[in-house]
Amino acid sequence: MDDEMQQLRDLVAQLRSDNERLQRQSNTADPPGETSTARAVINSAPFVGQNTERLVFIPREKRCPMFRGSLGIGIDEWVEEAQACMCVRHLSTADQAFFLYDHLEGDAKEEIRYRPREDRENPEKIIEILQELYGCPQSYVALQEAFFSRKQQEEESLLEFSIALMALMEKVKRRAPQGLFNADVLLRDQFVEHVRDGGLRRELKRAIRHRPTATLIDVRKQAIRWEQEGMAEAPRARSFSLPSGAERPVGLTGASCSVTTDVRGGTVANTELQELKEMLKQQQSQINHLTRSLAAFQGPPRRNRSPHDGPVICRRCQRPGHYARECDGERVVGPPWTSAGIFPLASEGRRSQAAQPQGN
Repeated sequence: MDDEMQQLRDLVAQLRSDNERLQRQSNTADPPGETSTARAVINSAPFVGQNTERLVFIPREKRCPMFRGSLGIGIDEWVEEAQACMCVRHLSTADQAFFLYDHLEGDAKEEIRYRPREDRENPEKIIEILQELYGCPQSYVALQEAFFSRKQQEEESLLEFSIALMALMEKVKRRAPQGLFNADVLLRDQFVEHVRDGGLRRELKRAIRHRPTATLIDVRKQAIRWEQEGMAEAPRARSFSLPSGAERPVGLTGASCSVTTDVRGGTVANTELQELKEMLKQQQSQINHLTRSLAAFQGPPRRNRSPHDGPVICRRCQRPGHYARECDGERVVGPPWTSAGIFPLASEGRRSQAAQPQGN
């Protein structure tokens, strides 16, 4: 029901504007001495065989979207759509204000409703109020910083990167106090400087030196063509430098990478360098795994045992539990010291055998 009412309103506004336009044309085309009665008679009784001109209104399929404030379509895009629709319909100033107000919803419509009558009937004032409320909140410096720090992302194509730069540049131009005189040059240079592929970046700079007047569209077209040609020849060039898949050896002894210097070789060389880095990472992980395995197999390091570890051994009688200065027993010749300075403990039988010759 709302869609039908909107179509009827658009039709009434269109017919009203067409009627006013036809009246102005008829008033300017009439001779000065002709009266309105004569014009009515002539228009009501055309000559036989005369082609009668008819005005047929055909509603357009495209309609102006609704603006809901912070939800849905942005203010800049909605203003462009609304201005295009009003231009096609040839609306007057009052009808333009009614048209804009009729395509508002939510907080945006309430804001215009409670504004003064002079603002509600002025379409330019309505657009100015909406842009002030729902426009870009960032400052000119912040937008410039966002533009100059924008780089091509990991999985971003050249087309997506260029469109993102153009969107940022459009915001910068809107917020610029006096406009940008070299916006096309800045846009082109930002695209060239922050392309991820190093070989492609060098070739684009070389192309700009040969053609300083090239725009972003020209540079992007060459970049996409070079990237596609390089990607098409990448598998063939890769067989001359690095093995792939199961053909790669576990230990990397002397692999080399052949880097070409022509225009299409930049992408190929970059791919081969990435593969070489992956192989080095795999080899390093294998070395780390072997090192950890050997360390676990050897166990914790053994420490030298101090002579004072364990029970105290008397150097006189070779019995544990006291020192030689406290011993009253007979002297017994004990076994020699080891390299660690520790007496090997002898059994009671061996000690008694060692003590018998002294007793005899």
